[in-house]
Amino acid sequence: MPRQENLDSVRAFFERVMNAGDAASLESFAHRDVLVPQSAPGIESFRRLMAETRATFANPEYKVMDTVCGGEKVVVRFSAKATHAGRYMGLPASGRVLNLWGVMIFRFEAGAIAEFWSLFDSQAILKQLREP
Repeated sequence: MPRQENLDSVRAFFERVMNAGDAASLESFAHRDVLVPQSAPGIESFRRLMAETRATFANPEYKVMDTVCGGEKVVVRFSAKATHAGRYMGLPASGRVLNLWGVMIFRFEAGAIAEFWSLFDSQAILKQLREP
């Protein structure tokens, strides 16, 4: 059975962390030992990832398009508009407004994010950056 509180937490995460940039609030969403692929475990690594994402894609406007809840996992298909403000895949900041989309997967334990995966459509981003 889907856990409504996990879905509510993910929606609040998108508003407070992804859109508003409130990295301090991560502690209210995630375990202190949260696992994030390709990063050291822990809330500080998660905070750095969020800061790096926001530095690369500034002024974001994320929208939750679809959610799927199953047990302790919530999967989100999202879209966003953001300004390319930092180096991305070797390309310097362009100042262009980009259309982003991808999927995020959250695994919860005891009401807090225990694992977080994020997949952006990098090919679509690169195509927008290479267009005249």
